[in-house]
Amino acid sequence: MVGSLVLNRFLIERRIGSGGFGVVYEAWDGRLERPVAVKAIEQRGEAGRRVLREAQAAARLNHPGIVTLYEMGEEDGNALLVTELVEGSTLARLAHNGELCDREIGEIGADLCEALDHAHSRGVVHRDIKPQNVQVIDDAEPRAKLMDFGVAHLADDAPLTAAGDVVGTLAYMSPEQAEGKAAGPEADVYSLALTLYECWSGENPHRRATPAATARAIGARARALRRLRPDLPRELSDTVDACLAPRPNHRPSLEALGTAIDDSLEQLADHLPEPRGHVLTRFGALAAAATLGGFLALHGAALP
Repeated sequence: MVGSLVLNRFLIERRIGSGGFGVVYEAWDGRLERPVAVKAIEQRGEAGRRVLREAQAAARLNHPGIVTLYEMGEEDGNALLVTELVEGSTLARLAHNGELCDREIGEIGADLCEALDHAHSRGVVHRDIKPQNVQVIDDAEPRAKLMDFGVAHLADDAPLTAAGDVVGTLAYMSPEQAEGKAAGPEADVYSLALTLYECWSGENPHRRATPAATARAIGARARALRRLRPDLPRELSDTVDACLAPRPNHRPSLEALGTAIDDSLEQLADHLPEPRGHVLTRFGALAAAATLGGFLALHGAALP
């Protein structure tokens, strides 16, 4: 598609990423004269319906911490989603490279709590929170933007999946989601806490070498974050651990997690940690093994 004009308006300039649903390009909006991102998904079976679902979810949301949808269209058998182009790197890439200090991770977590609170208040549950779906921007407010609502659930709409179907990314799923049960806001709290746990500790307690082994690990009690990072504020560590409770009704609210993060920011280190290569490499090396191929979330930049 590079070099082509789509929807009579957007000139495709270069490919910037790909995933289970399609390809993401950087493009130029000739009408408003601005750069945009164009996600192209071949409309076959379930994929076409999920494009519409992502557009419906994004259309409900208007928040600086969520990537903005500009337009949706269809051309040459591809569904096209045009969004704002967010410059920066994914949280997965930055964490993998050890480029974030503890305070920066906390600030990103606080931004994501606010973005998810906005989504939940409008009946949208993301269901695929993970480091690859968070874009981090340098020298901006907020610092993090949540993207890819391709498997989102809309509270007042008919579900796309039948009871028992599993959607999302296995290594970051809540236990109820992995079992094919209804996933409410508590599932997003679980996945966000797991993402922060991984960024602060360097390891995902559920990820294993194969999808089957990862599935068996979901729901097991993770090692306490305080054991891995005793230097983090105790209230923060305890809240993150509580958000990983197997039962949804035992988890703190999104507001409680956000408050714990905000209250701890001044106590978090603002310098880069010592390299933890033996665990940081796990962000990229096992990414493919930890996903469900049919529902691999599409992100804006390829992982290393």
